[in-house]
Amino acid sequence: MNLRLSYYTIFSDPVNVKNDRVCYSTLLGKTNIISEYCYECLVNNFIDEIPATIIADLIEKKILVEERTNELELAKVIQENKASIESANMLSEIIQPSAMCQLGCYYCGQSHTKDYLSDALIDKICIRIENKLASKKFKGLAISWFGAEPLMGLKQMRLISKRLKSFCLERGLKYKGKVVTNGLSLKPNIFKELATELNVTGIEITLDGTKEFHDEHRYMKKGGGSFDLILKNLVSITHLDNFRDLGCNISVRCNVDEKNPEGVLPLIKLLKENGLDDKISYFYPVGIYSWAGNDAQKKSLTKEGFAKRELGWMIDSINHGLDTSISIPQRRKIVCMSVANDAEMVDAFGNVFNCTEVSYTDFYENTPHVLGNLKQNAFAEFKAPPLKDWNDKVLQGKFPCSTCRLLPVCGGRCPKSWEEGLEACPPFKYNIRERLKLLYITEKTSGEEKKQATQQFLKDIDSKNFTRVT
Repeated sequence: MNLRLSYYTIFSDPVNVKNDRVCYSTLLGKTNIISEYCYECLVNNFIDEIPATIIADLIEKKILVEERTNELELAKVIQENKASIESANMLSEIIQPSAMCQLGCYYCGQSHTKDYLSDALIDKICIRIENKLASKKFKGLAISWFGAEPLMGLKQMRLISKRLKSFCLERGLKYKGKVVTNGLSLKPNIFKELATELNVTGIEITLDGTKEFHDEHRYMKKGGGSFDLILKNLVSITHLDNFRDLGCNISVRCNVDEKNPEGVLPLIKLLKENGLDDKISYFYPVGIYSWAGNDAQKKSLTKEGFAKRELGWMIDSINHGLDTSISIPQRRKIVCMSVANDAEMVDAFGNVFNCTEVSYTDFYENTPHVLGNLKQNAFAEFKAPPLKDWNDKVLQGKFPCSTCRLLPVCGGRCPKSWEEGLEACPPFKYNIRERLKLLYITEKTSGEEKKQATQQFLKDIDSKNFTRVT
């Protein structure tokens, strides 16, 4: 067998005095620690000089592949992505029960109105989803409740969930939900209802730093800040006696721009002080981005700047118990709903989309992003949605993703952004080598050695220029 180093392999810098390195296969999203000797053999194509036992492990991790061109490796990645799309057995649907939101976040591109799904539209949405499930292609249904602010349409959520949950139960199908909410209406009794009656297994809440930072970003339309109430709700929910038994995970997202990066660590500390360190399943800062052509990304940190700060926030999160490990991207075969065969998003007016970033805005009105409307026909068929051919375009080399070693674990991040001329690369495009080294420090060292290694790591990244992986 002729072997060579897979194109989709990334190495960390040396991680210890022996100059070992972390080797990362993006084809699998897995890592391996290799010696300096093995590293030199791999990068210089002296594969035959590597011991047979190590070669077997490297083949299993897809670090070594049968000799082929980079183009053929890309074709294989795209083929696997398409196969995953075709074999998907959970129907994913996103429903926006309300067009209303209490907040006036400056980076939000939506226009909010006091409109809600009508009973007639609810009936058509349910008929459409039931018809898909009746095809027997799926083992279950996953509903994501999205905004505006979905809990403003709780009545509609109850009606839809009751009907679809019953439909799934009668046919032995799984049924689960997820909610993305600002957290203002998420009282303990509502949380319990979501978890028990609506089968919600995950809720995402946004806090953009501590009060002084958050309230400048996410303020009430009627005036005043929103931080205190959201935090109060979050603490009340996570301190319920049966919180863990309810099986509904809480994640906290922190949107970061040029004004609030100094608010992330204080937020981490505050969550710890309020006993949330072992209650929150996932905490993640994310840079703001353009939404509906509002150019919000111009107020964001540079990608390099965010990537550098993100590493420090990872360490802060671990030190305060919010996360217990370094996040290493896993294989991502379905980049988003835009490429899926059956997934759709429906807004409160019955408009149908295949992207979550295009509703409630004049910017995308009368564009191909609005696939159609369900008011007249629950069984309406729409022309090929935009972005559906994303994988084909990557294979044809129409976007930089075609030559990116991180494509298997990124998938392209956001096809719509690329189509609109905006770089969609995630932060790990700029800090993956440092993440790999930090992974080694957190998993393979302990005590004083770990403390010293972490301090040195922070010094090193502070003085380092961050560049994209190519």
